[in-house]
Amino acid sequence: MEKDNRRSDLLSPKDSVNTGLNLKHLSGIWIGKLIMGASRLTGRGGTTLPGRAALRFSPGILAYLSRQLAQGSVLVTGTNGKTTTASLLTGILRQAGYQCLHNQSGSNMSWGVASALIGAGAWSGKLPGDIGIMEVDEGAFPAVVRELKPRGAVVTNIYRDQLDRFGEIDHVQKTILSGLDCLPPDSFQVLNADDPSLTDMRSDRPGRTWYYGLELELPPDLFRNTAQDIKSCPHCHDQLFYERIYFAHLGRYRCQKCNFRRPKPDVTLNKRFFTADGRTVIELRLQGKSLKLDYPLMGAYNLYNALAAATCATALGVPADLIGAALTKAAPSFGRMERFSMDGRTLIMALIKNPAGANEVLRTLIEKEGKIHLLVAINDKIADGTDISWLWDADFEQLKSIRERLAPVVVSGQRAWEMVLRLKYAGLDSAGITLEESPKQAILKALQLTPPGEILFIMPTYTAMFDLRRALNALGVAKPYWEGP
Repeated sequence: MEKDNRRSDLLSPKDSVNTGLNLKHLSGIWIGKLIMGASRLTGRGGTTLPGRAALRFSPGILAYLSRQLAQGSVLVTGTNGKTTTASLLTGILRQAGYQCLHNQSGSNMSWGVASALIGAGAWSGKLPGDIGIMEVDEGAFPAVVRELKPRGAVVTNIYRDQLDRFGEIDHVQKTILSGLDCLPPDSFQVLNADDPSLTDMRSDRPGRTWYYGLELELPPDLFRNTAQDIKSCPHCHDQLFYERIYFAHLGRYRCQKCNFRRPKPDVTLNKRFFTADGRTVIELRLQGKSLKLDYPLMGAYNLYNALAAATCATALGVPADLIGAALTKAAPSFGRMERFSMDGRTLIMALIKNPAGANEVLRTLIEKEGKIHLLVAINDKIADGTDISWLWDADFEQLKSIRERLAPVVVSGQRAWEMVLRLKYAGLDSAGITLEESPKQAILKALQLTPPGEILFIMPTYTAMFDLRRALNALGVAKPYWEGP
Protein backbone atom coordinates (compact mmCIF):
# COMPACT_ATOMS: atom_id res chain seq x y z
CA MET A 1 0.00 0.00 0.00
CA GLU A 2 2.83 2.38 0.80
CA LYS A 3 4.20 1.99 -2.71
CA ASP A 4 0.85 2.80 -4.32
CA ASN A 5 0.36 5.83 -2.04
CA ARG A 6 3.75 7.21 -3.00
CA ARG A 7 2.96 6.87 -6.66
CA SER A 8 -0.51 8.36 -6.56
CA ASP A 9 0.65 11.96 -6.96
CA LEU A 10 3.34 11.29 -9.54
CA LEU A 11 3.19 10.31 -13.18
CA SER A 12 -0.08 10.46 -15.08
CA PRO A 13 -0.77 7.19 -16.86
CA LYS A 14 -1.19 7.35 -20.59
CA ASP A 15 -4.47 6.59 -22.26
CA SER A 16 -5.26 2.92 -22.58
CA VAL A 17 -4.12 1.46 -25.88
CA ASN A 18 -4.76 -1.69 -27.82
CA THR A 19 -1.76 -3.91 -27.19
CA GLY A 20 -3.20 -7.00 -28.82
CA LEU A 21 -0.49 -9.55 -29.51
CA ASN A 22 -0.31 -11.13 -32.95
CA LEU A 23 1.51 -14.29 -33.87
CA LYS A 24 4.31 -12.42 -35.62
CA HIS A 25 5.14 -10.40 -32.48
CA LEU A 26 4.96 -13.53 -30.33
CA SER A 27 7.28 -15.42 -32.68
CA GLY A 28 9.72 -12.49 -32.62
CA ILE A 29 9.74 -12.54 -28.81
CA TRP A 30 10.36 -16.29 -28.74
CA ILE A 31 13.17 -16.01 -31.29
CA GLY A 32 14.76 -13.21 -29.26
CA LYS A 33 14.51 -15.13 -26.00
CA LEU A 34 15.96 -18.32 -27.48
CA ILE A 35 18.91 -16.43 -28.97
CA MET A 36 19.42 -14.56 -25.69
CA GLY A 37 19.54 -17.80 -23.71
CA ALA A 38 21.97 -19.41 -26.14
CA SER A 39 24.15 -16.30 -26.21
CA ARG A 40 24.46 -16.18 -22.44
CA LEU A 41 25.20 -19.89 -22.20
CA THR A 42 28.23 -19.23 -24.41
CA GLY A 43 29.37 -16.30 -22.26
CA ARG A 44 28.10 -13.52 -24.51
CA GLY A 45 25.81 -10.78 -23.30
CA GLY A 46 22.74 -11.33 -25.42
CA THR A 47 22.17 -7.58 -25.59
CA THR A 48 22.37 -7.11 -29.37
CA LEU A 49 21.65 -10.21 -31.47
CA PRO A 50 18.27 -11.09 -29.85
CA GLY A 51 16.90 -7.64 -30.65
CA ARG A 52 18.34 -7.69 -34.18
CA ALA A 53 16.68 -11.04 -34.91
CA ALA A 54 13.36 -10.04 -33.35
CA LEU A 55 13.23 -6.75 -35.27
CA ARG A 56 14.07 -8.49 -38.54
CA PHE A 57 11.28 -11.03 -38.01
CA SER A 58 8.75 -8.56 -36.56
CA PRO A 59 9.68 -4.93 -37.40
CA GLY A 60 6.84 -3.54 -35.27
CA ILE A 61 7.81 -5.41 -32.12
CA LEU A 62 9.47 -2.41 -30.46
CA ALA A 63 6.34 -0.29 -30.78
CA TYR A 64 4.16 -3.15 -29.56
CA LEU A 65 6.25 -3.86 -26.47
CA SER A 66 6.57 -0.20 -25.49
CA ARG A 67 2.81 0.34 -25.71
CA GLN A 68 2.38 -1.96 -22.72
CA LEU A 69 4.17 0.51 -20.42
CA ALA A 70 1.40 2.30 -18.53
CA GLN A 71 3.61 5.33 -17.86
CA GLY A 72 5.27 5.36 -21.27
CA SER A 73 9.00 5.74 -21.76
CA VAL A 74 11.77 8.31 -21.47
CA LEU A 75 14.77 8.30 -23.80
CA VAL A 76 18.23 9.54 -22.79
CA THR A 77 20.67 10.49 -25.54
CA GLY A 78 23.76 12.65 -26.05
CA THR A 79 27.48 12.13 -26.53
CA ASN A 80 28.64 11.65 -22.95
CA GLY A 81 26.82 10.73 -19.76
CA LYS A 82 23.75 8.98 -21.14
CA THR A 83 24.45 5.62 -19.46
CA THR A 84 24.95 7.15 -16.02
CA THR A 85 22.06 9.61 -16.42
CA ALA A 86 19.68 6.80 -17.42
CA SER A 87 20.88 4.72 -14.47
CA LEU A 88 20.41 7.62 -12.03
CA LEU A 89 16.93 8.35 -13.39
CA THR A 90 16.00 4.68 -13.05
CA GLY A 91 17.16 4.74 -9.43
CA ILE A 92 15.08 7.85 -8.70
CA LEU A 93 11.91 6.38 -10.19
CA ARG A 94 12.42 3.11 -8.33
CA GLN A 95 12.82 5.15 -5.15
CA ALA A 96 9.44 6.67 -6.00
CA GLY A 97 7.90 3.20 -6.25
CA TYR A 98 7.99 2.48 -9.98
CA GLN A 99 8.96 -0.69 -11.77
CA CYS A 100 11.38 0.54 -14.42
CA LEU A 101 12.59 -1.30 -17.47
CA HIS A 102 16.07 -0.11 -18.37
CA ASN A 103 18.74 -1.19 -20.88
CA GLN A 104 21.34 -1.17 -18.13
CA SER A 105 24.07 -2.91 -20.15
CA GLY A 106 24.41 0.18 -22.34
CA SER A 107 23.41 -1.54 -25.59
CA ASN A 108 21.70 1.53 -26.99
CA MET A 109 20.83 0.99 -30.64
CA SER A 110 17.25 0.04 -31.56
CA TRP A 111 18.11 -3.65 -31.25
CA GLY A 112 19.62 -3.04 -27.81
CA VAL A 113 16.36 -1.46 -26.65
CA ALA A 114 14.43 -4.40 -28.15
CA SER A 115 16.75 -6.89 -26.42
CA ALA A 116 16.21 -5.17 -23.07
CA LEU A 117 12.41 -5.28 -23.41
CA ILE A 118 12.37 -8.88 -24.66
CA GLY A 119 14.70 -9.96 -21.85
CA ALA A 120 12.55 -8.27 -19.20
CA GLY A 121 9.26 -9.68 -20.49
CA ALA A 122 7.61 -13.07 -20.23
CA TRP A 123 7.41 -15.63 -23.03
CA SER A 124 3.84 -14.42 -23.51
CA GLY A 125 5.18 -10.96 -24.37
CA LYS A 126 3.84 -9.34 -21.19
CA LEU A 127 6.13 -6.70 -19.66
CA PRO A 128 6.42 -6.32 -15.87
CA GLY A 129 7.21 -2.59 -15.74
CA ASP A 130 5.41 0.74 -15.48
CA ILE A 131 7.87 2.90 -17.38
CA GLY A 132 10.84 2.42 -19.69
CA ILE A 133 14.06 4.38 -19.22
CA MET A 134 16.10 3.79 -22.35
CA GLU A 135 19.56 5.04 -23.18
CA VAL A 136 19.69 5.61 -26.94
CA ASP A 137 22.62 6.19 -29.29
CA GLU A 138 22.55 9.60 -30.96
CA GLY A 139 22.42 8.08 -34.44
CA ALA A 140 19.54 5.75 -33.51
CA PHE A 141 17.60 8.42 -31.61
CA PRO A 142 15.18 9.54 -34.39
CA ALA A 143 14.20 5.96 -35.28
CA VAL A 144 13.67 4.93 -31.65
CA VAL A 145 11.58 8.06 -31.01
CA ARG A 146 9.33 7.13 -33.92
CA GLU A 147 8.84 3.61 -32.57
CA LEU A 148 8.47 4.29 -28.83
CA LYS A 149 6.70 7.67 -29.00
CA PRO A 150 8.17 8.58 -25.60
CA ARG A 151 6.66 10.97 -23.12
CA GLY A 152 10.00 12.70 -22.72
CA ALA A 153 13.62 12.86 -23.85
CA VAL A 154 16.84 13.94 -22.14
CA VAL A 155 19.82 15.24 -24.15
CA THR A 156 23.00 15.40 -22.07
CA ASN A 157 25.49 17.18 -24.37
CA ILE A 158 27.02 17.10 -27.84
CA TYR A 159 30.74 16.60 -28.44
CA ARG A 160 32.82 15.33 -31.33
CA ASP A 161 32.58 11.54 -31.12
CA GLN A 162 33.20 8.61 -33.50
CA LEU A 163 34.28 10.79 -36.42
CA ASP A 164 33.92 7.86 -38.82
CA ARG A 165 30.18 7.66 -37.99
CA PHE A 166 29.12 11.21 -37.25
CA GLY A 167 31.70 13.55 -38.75
CA GLU A 168 31.70 16.90 -36.99
CA ILE A 169 29.42 18.14 -34.25
CA ASP A 170 26.83 19.80 -36.49
CA HIS A 171 25.81 16.42 -37.92
CA VAL A 172 25.16 15.05 -34.42
CA GLN A 173 23.15 18.17 -33.62
CA LYS A 174 20.97 17.77 -36.72
CA THR A 175 20.39 14.09 -35.98
CA ILE A 176 19.28 14.73 -32.40
CA LEU A 177 17.10 17.65 -33.50
CA SER A 178 15.33 15.43 -36.05
CA GLY A 179 14.56 13.03 -33.20
CA LEU A 180 13.19 15.81 -30.99
CA ASP A 181 11.00 16.93 -33.90
CA CYS A 182 9.41 13.45 -33.87
CA LEU A 183 8.40 13.59 -30.19
CA PRO A 184 4.65 13.48 -29.49
CA PRO A 185 3.14 16.98 -29.07
CA ASP A 186 2.52 16.56 -25.33
CA SER A 187 6.00 15.25 -24.52
CA PHE A 188 8.77 17.19 -22.77
CA GLN A 189 12.46 17.59 -23.48
CA VAL A 190 15.28 18.08 -20.96
CA LEU A 191 18.34 19.96 -22.24
CA ASN A 192 21.69 21.02 -20.81
CA ALA A 193 21.54 24.82 -20.59
CA ASP A 194 25.35 24.99 -20.45
CA ASP A 195 25.75 23.46 -23.94
CA PRO A 196 25.17 26.06 -26.70
CA SER A 197 24.78 23.30 -29.29
CA LEU A 198 21.65 22.13 -27.43
CA THR A 199 20.09 25.46 -26.52
CA ASP A 200 20.35 26.43 -30.19
CA MET A 201 17.81 23.74 -31.04
CA ARG A 202 14.45 25.02 -32.19
CA SER A 203 12.37 26.05 -29.17
CA ASP A 204 8.95 26.48 -30.82
CA ARG A 205 7.99 22.78 -30.71
CA PRO A 206 4.98 21.73 -28.59
CA GLY A 207 5.65 20.42 -25.12
CA ARG A 208 7.75 21.93 -22.37
CA THR A 209 11.51 22.31 -22.47
CA TRP A 210 13.30 21.91 -19.13
CA TYR A 211 16.85 23.21 -18.69
CA TYR A 212 19.52 22.30 -16.17
CA GLY A 213 22.96 23.78 -15.52
CA LEU A 214 25.77 24.44 -13.08
CA GLU A 215 25.82 27.58 -10.96
CA LEU A 216 29.22 26.99 -9.41
CA GLU A 217 31.98 29.43 -8.55
CA LEU A 218 35.02 27.21 -8.78
CA PRO A 219 38.78 27.59 -9.23
CA PRO A 220 39.43 28.01 -12.96
CA ASP A 221 41.73 24.98 -13.10
CA LEU A 222 39.08 22.57 -11.83
CA PHE A 223 37.25 22.53 -15.17
CA ARG A 224 39.77 23.08 -17.93
CA ASN A 225 38.91 24.49 -21.33
CA THR A 226 40.19 21.64 -23.52
CA ALA A 227 38.80 20.16 -26.74
CA GLN A 228 36.36 23.06 -27.10
CA ASP A 229 33.98 22.14 -29.93
CA ILE A 230 31.77 25.27 -29.96
CA LYS A 231 33.55 28.63 -30.28
CA SER A 232 31.15 30.68 -32.39
CA CYS A 233 27.51 31.67 -32.00
CA PRO A 234 25.29 29.09 -33.71
CA HIS A 235 22.96 31.92 -34.84
CA CYS A 236 25.15 34.70 -36.22
CA HIS A 237 28.54 32.89 -36.14
CA ASP A 238 30.20 35.68 -34.18
CA GLN A 239 32.53 34.58 -31.39
CA LEU A 240 30.79 33.35 -28.24
CA PHE A 241 31.74 35.11 -25.03
CA TYR A 242 32.03 32.85 -21.97
CA GLU A 243 31.63 34.28 -18.50
CA ARG A 244 32.71 30.90 -17.15
CA ILE A 245 33.75 27.64 -18.80
CA TYR A 246 33.16 24.47 -16.82
CA PHE A 247 34.73 22.12 -19.34
CA ALA A 248 35.06 21.87 -23.11
CA HIS A 249 32.35 24.22 -24.48
CA LEU A 250 30.00 23.88 -21.49
CA GLY A 251 29.54 26.99 -19.40
CA ARG A 252 27.87 30.40 -19.12
CA TYR A 253 27.91 31.96 -22.57
CA ARG A 254 26.37 34.73 -24.61
CA CYS A 255 26.80 36.27 -28.01
CA GLN A 256 27.76 39.95 -27.93
CA LYS A 257 26.32 40.51 -31.41
CA CYS A 258 22.88 38.85 -31.29
CA ASN A 259 20.54 37.83 -28.47
CA PHE A 260 21.71 34.22 -28.20
CA ARG A 261 22.62 33.37 -24.61
CA ARG A 262 22.45 30.59 -22.04
CA PRO A 263 18.83 30.11 -20.94
CA LYS A 264 17.96 30.23 -17.26
CA PRO A 265 18.05 26.68 -15.87
CA ASP A 266 15.03 25.20 -14.11
CA VAL A 267 17.27 22.97 -11.98
CA THR A 268 20.77 23.97 -10.86
CA LEU A 269 23.70 22.58 -8.93
CA ASN A 270 24.91 25.44 -6.73
CA LYS A 271 27.57 23.91 -4.48
CA ARG A 272 30.04 21.08 -4.43
CA PHE A 273 32.51 20.50 -1.60
CA PHE A 274 34.44 17.72 0.08
CA THR A 275 34.12 16.81 3.76
CA ALA A 276 37.06 16.02 6.04
CA ASP A 277 36.42 12.28 5.64
CA GLY A 278 36.50 12.53 1.83
CA ARG A 279 32.77 12.55 1.02
CA THR A 280 31.40 14.69 -1.82
CA VAL A 281 28.45 16.91 -0.89
CA ILE A 282 26.38 18.74 -3.50
CA GLU A 283 23.55 21.24 -3.27
CA LEU A 284 20.77 21.16 -5.86
CA ARG A 285 18.16 23.85 -6.40
CA LEU A 286 14.90 22.36 -7.70
CA GLN A 287 11.16 22.65 -7.18
CA GLY A 288 11.73 25.84 -5.17
CA LYS A 289 13.93 24.01 -2.65
CA SER A 290 17.63 23.72 -1.86
CA LEU A 291 18.61 20.08 -1.48
CA LYS A 292 21.96 19.23 0.14
CA LEU A 293 23.07 15.61 -0.13
CA ASP A 294 25.99 13.21 -0.21
CA TYR A 295 26.79 12.22 -3.79
CA PRO A 296 28.89 9.07 -4.13
CA LEU A 297 29.89 9.25 -7.81
CA MET A 298 33.43 10.35 -8.67
CA GLY A 299 34.23 12.89 -11.36
CA ALA A 300 33.11 16.44 -12.01
CA TYR A 301 31.19 15.33 -15.12
CA ASN A 302 28.93 13.25 -12.86
CA LEU A 303 27.57 16.54 -11.51
CA TYR A 304 25.91 17.05 -14.89
CA ASN A 305 24.56 13.50 -14.86
CA ALA A 306 22.93 14.08 -11.47
CA LEU A 307 21.43 17.33 -12.75
CA ALA A 308 20.03 15.71 -15.89
CA ALA A 309 18.40 12.88 -13.93
CA ALA A 310 17.00 15.23 -11.27
CA THR A 311 15.54 17.55 -13.90
CA CYS A 312 13.85 14.73 -15.79
CA ALA A 313 12.45 13.31 -12.54
CA THR A 314 11.09 16.79 -11.73
CA ALA A 315 9.46 16.92 -15.17
CA LEU A 316 7.84 13.57 -14.36
CA GLY A 317 6.46 14.89 -11.07
CA VAL A 318 8.77 13.15 -8.59
CA PRO A 319 9.10 15.12 -5.29
CA ALA A 320 12.48 16.62 -4.40
CA ASP A 321 12.96 14.50 -1.26
CA LEU A 322 12.67 11.26 -3.26
CA ILE A 323 15.12 12.58 -5.85
CA GLY A 324 17.64 13.41 -3.12
CA ALA A 325 17.20 10.06 -1.38
CA ALA A 326 17.91 8.19 -4.61
CA LEU A 327 20.98 10.25 -5.55
CA THR A 328 22.61 9.55 -2.18
CA LYS A 329 22.46 5.84 -3.05
CA ALA A 330 23.79 6.22 -6.60
CA ALA A 331 26.15 3.52 -7.81
CA PRO A 332 28.50 3.68 -10.80
CA SER A 333 27.05 2.41 -14.07
CA PHE A 334 28.58 -0.32 -16.18
CA GLY A 335 32.13 0.75 -17.03
CA ARG A 336 31.64 4.29 -15.73
CA MET A 337 33.92 4.61 -12.69
CA GLU A 338 32.84 1.05 -11.91
CA ARG A 339 34.70 -0.54 -8.99
CA PHE A 340 36.06 -4.05 -8.52
CA SER A 341 38.25 -5.61 -5.83
CA MET A 342 41.05 -8.09 -6.46
CA ASP A 343 43.84 -9.30 -4.19
CA GLY A 344 43.49 -6.33 -1.85
CA ARG A 345 43.49 -3.80 -4.68
CA THR A 346 40.67 -1.60 -6.00
CA LEU A 347 40.13 -1.44 -9.75
CA ILE A 348 38.19 1.52 -11.20
CA MET A 349 37.09 1.17 -14.83
CA ALA A 350 36.25 4.41 -16.67
CA LEU A 351 35.21 4.26 -20.32
CA ILE A 352 36.83 6.75 -22.71
CA LYS A 353 35.57 7.36 -26.25
CA ASN A 354 36.22 11.01 -27.16
CA PRO A 355 38.47 13.91 -26.09
CA ALA A 356 36.02 15.54 -23.68
CA GLY A 357 35.28 12.32 -21.80
CA ALA A 358 38.93 11.27 -21.68
CA ASN A 359 39.97 14.68 -20.35
CA GLU A 360 37.54 14.50 -17.45
CA VAL A 361 38.58 10.96 -16.53
CA LEU A 362 42.19 12.16 -16.54
CA ARG A 363 41.21 15.14 -14.40
CA THR A 364 39.54 12.84 -11.86
CA LEU A 365 42.60 10.60 -11.80
CA ILE A 366 44.99 13.51 -11.30
CA GLU A 367 42.93 14.93 -8.41
CA LYS A 368 43.67 11.72 -6.47
CA GLU A 369 46.47 11.98 -3.94
CA GLY A 370 49.32 9.50 -3.76
CA LYS A 371 50.66 7.08 -6.35
CA ILE A 372 48.72 6.72 -9.62
CA HIS A 373 48.44 3.31 -11.31
CA LEU A 374 47.00 3.24 -14.83
CA LEU A 375 45.99 0.76 -17.54
CA VAL A 376 44.86 2.11 -20.94
CA ALA A 377 43.23 -0.20 -23.52
CA ILE A 378 42.42 1.06 -27.03
CA ASN A 379 40.47 -0.82 -29.71
CA ASP A 380 39.25 0.47 -33.08
CA LYS A 381 36.27 -1.75 -33.82
CA ILE A 382 33.09 -0.25 -35.25
CA ALA A 383 31.55 0.23 -31.79
CA ASP A 384 34.66 2.14 -30.66
CA GLY A 385 34.88 4.25 -33.78
CA THR A 386 37.46 3.15 -36.34
CA ASP A 387 39.03 6.63 -36.40
CA ILE A 388 41.15 6.94 -33.26
CA SER A 389 42.68 10.31 -34.17
CA TRP A 390 40.72 11.74 -31.22
CA LEU A 391 43.47 10.39 -28.96
CA TRP A 392 45.63 13.28 -30.17
CA ASP A 393 42.97 15.80 -29.14
CA ALA A 394 42.66 14.32 -25.65
CA ASP A 395 44.87 16.06 -23.10
CA PHE A 396 47.14 13.18 -22.05
CA GLU A 397 49.74 15.89 -21.42
CA GLN A 398 47.99 16.25 -18.05
CA LEU A 399 49.93 13.15 -16.98
CA LYS A 400 53.19 15.13 -17.10
CA SER A 401 52.06 17.06 -14.04
CA ILE A 402 52.06 13.85 -11.98
CA ARG A 403 55.11 12.11 -13.47
CA GLU A 404 56.67 11.71 -10.04
CA ARG A 405 53.52 9.96 -8.77
CA LEU A 406 52.76 7.95 -11.91
CA ALA A 407 53.67 4.25 -11.87
CA PRO A 408 54.57 2.58 -15.18
CA VAL A 409 51.50 2.77 -17.44
CA VAL A 410 50.28 -0.52 -18.92
CA VAL A 411 48.88 -0.23 -22.46
CA SER A 412 46.74 -2.86 -24.19
CA GLY A 413 44.25 -3.36 -27.01
CA GLN A 414 44.26 -3.59 -30.81
CA ARG A 415 45.79 -0.11 -31.14
CA ALA A 416 48.17 -0.40 -28.20
CA TRP A 417 51.16 0.75 -30.26
CA GLU A 418 49.39 3.98 -31.24
CA MET A 419 48.55 4.61 -27.58
CA VAL A 420 52.18 4.03 -26.62
CA LEU A 421 53.19 6.62 -29.23
CA ARG A 422 50.58 9.05 -27.93
CA LEU A 423 51.91 8.75 -24.37
CA LYS A 424 55.47 9.33 -25.58
CA TYR A 425 54.38 12.52 -27.34
CA ALA A 426 52.56 13.50 -24.14
CA GLY A 427 55.93 13.53 -22.40
CA LEU A 428 56.15 10.10 -20.77
CA ASP A 429 59.42 8.16 -20.96
CA SER A 430 59.51 4.80 -22.75
CA ALA A 431 60.69 3.20 -19.53
CA GLY A 432 57.42 4.29 -17.92
CA ILE A 433 55.23 2.48 -20.47
CA THR A 434 54.58 -1.29 -20.60
CA LEU A 435 52.79 -2.91 -23.55
CA GLU A 436 50.65 -6.04 -23.04
CA GLU A 437 48.31 -6.76 -25.96
CA SER A 438 46.41 -9.56 -24.19
CA PRO A 439 43.62 -8.14 -21.96
CA LYS A 440 44.17 -10.77 -19.26
CA GLN A 441 47.94 -10.31 -19.22
CA ALA A 442 47.51 -6.54 -19.18
CA ILE A 443 45.34 -6.77 -16.07
CA LEU A 444 47.75 -9.14 -14.34
CA LYS A 445 50.75 -6.93 -15.20
CA ALA A 446 48.96 -3.78 -14.00
CA LEU A 447 47.99 -5.51 -10.75
CA GLN A 448 51.59 -6.62 -10.29
CA LEU A 449 52.60 -2.94 -10.48
CA THR A 450 49.84 -1.90 -8.03
CA PRO A 451 50.61 -2.63 -4.35
CA PRO A 452 47.83 -3.99 -2.10
CA GLY A 453 45.63 -1.25 -0.69
CA GLU A 454 46.04 1.00 -3.74
CA ILE A 455 43.84 1.83 -6.76
CA LEU A 456 44.34 0.76 -10.37
CA PHE A 457 42.57 3.05 -12.86
CA ILE A 458 41.53 1.37 -16.12
CA MET A 459 40.74 3.57 -19.15
CA PRO A 460 39.35 1.45 -22.03
CA THR A 461 37.47 2.21 -25.21
CA TYR A 462 34.07 0.56 -25.61
CA THR A 463 34.93 -2.90 -26.97
CA ALA A 464 38.19 -2.98 -25.00
CA MET A 465 36.02 -2.57 -21.90
CA PHE A 466 34.17 -5.77 -22.81
CA ASP A 467 37.47 -7.59 -23.43
CA LEU A 468 38.72 -6.54 -20.00
CA ARG A 469 35.39 -7.44 -18.38
CA ARG A 470 35.61 -10.95 -19.83
CA ALA A 471 39.15 -11.26 -18.48
CA LEU A 472 38.03 -10.05 -15.04
CA ASN A 473 35.13 -12.49 -15.17
CA ALA A 474 37.54 -15.34 -15.95
CA LEU A 475 39.65 -14.23 -12.97
CA GLY A 476 36.56 -14.38 -10.74
CA VAL A 477 36.45 -10.62 -10.16
CA ALA A 478 33.52 -9.31 -12.23
CA LYS A 479 30.14 -10.93 -12.76
CA PRO A 480 28.65 -10.96 -16.28
CA TYR A 481 27.78 -7.39 -17.26
CA TRP A 482 24.21 -8.21 -18.32
CA GLU A 483 23.37 -9.12 -14.71
CA GLY A 484 23.62 -5.45 -13.73
CA PRO A 485 25.06 -3.94 -10.53
